[in-house]
Amino acid sequence: MSISPSAHASPSGPHPITSVRSVAIAVADLPVARGFYRDLWQLDLVEEERGRSWFGSGCPSNYIVKLRQNDVAGIELTTFDVRDRAGVDALFERVARSGAQIIREPGDRPELGGGYSCAFFDCDGRALELATEVEQRAHRPVERGESRPKFISHVVFNTTDVNRTVAWYGEVLGFKISDWLQDFFCFMRTGSWHHIIAFAKSKHTSLNHVSFELNGIDEFMRGTGRIMRAGVQPLWGPGRHGAGDNTYSYFQEPSSGFVMEYTTELIQIDEEHGWTPKVWGTMPEEQDQWGTANAFDELILAKMTPASDPVLWTPPRA
Repeated sequence: MSISPSAHASPSGPHPITSVRSVAIAVADLPVARGFYRDLWQLDLVEEERGRSWFGSGCPSNYIVKLRQNDVAGIELTTFDVRDRAGVDALFERVARSGAQIIREPGDRPELGGGYSCAFFDCDGRALELATEVEQRAHRPVERGESRPKFISHVVFNTTDVNRTVAWYGEVLGFKISDWLQDFFCFMRTGSWHHIIAFAKSKHTSLNHVSFELNGIDEFMRGTGRIMRAGVQPLWGPGRHGAGDNTYSYFQEPSSGFVMEYTTELIQIDEEHGWTPKVWGTMPEEQDQWGTANAFDELILAKMTPASDPVLWTPPRA
């Protein structure tokens, strides 16, 4: 497989998108999901009202996960942090020129914390938001040895046409390709982190997993062990990936069935010295450098590739 390290050009200067700010998740049983994210996953319940709950973490973002009671589970909105209004406006122009379906033009953000944002559907029908100037919250930083997440590391989505989706994110939003896993899984970045989003080829268009950053290896293992002591076994892990070099422990959230990951030590790319994307294989030592994780099998694959998301092409509810 041939890859160009500059397959898709980013806007000049630092990329406007800095990170994944938050995900909004529709769940079938809000009390069960709320208990998972608060008690097991160790997020901070910052607000709840009318069938919705917002959770923060050890970072200034006012929330990183929003839950909403719904008849069916789905990913209602993925929000990216953008440096400033000029970045939101510039990216929105690219989105509009691409012919993407617009949900909201740039303006006041109708979500908790306000700010300035726009929203639209990507080529697969996922609702995306680009946001800036969102209110921050008083938070308690993660202390050494504390096994609670700092922020969302990355989000991985399943797509029926990985090449088309990768091209769309590159051409429209300016993401760069970091690495591939054979020809069916692509890691993409906007800054120094190896990836903040990735796409896996699948029969369905759905969430693969959401990954949360822990403070370090010790905190990652403490978090994995804490959840295991509560009687919840990892779907896959703990281990250390080849691509990205990050650690992983994957667990399944009981209400939505979505897979959530604890991770840490994702590599950072020094653009000044160049980066050549690599095509990784699926040998055991490439999937798990440590050799500590259970073997990846069809059961794990089925959990990470659920049926197509029923809220695709559906504008998110505030």
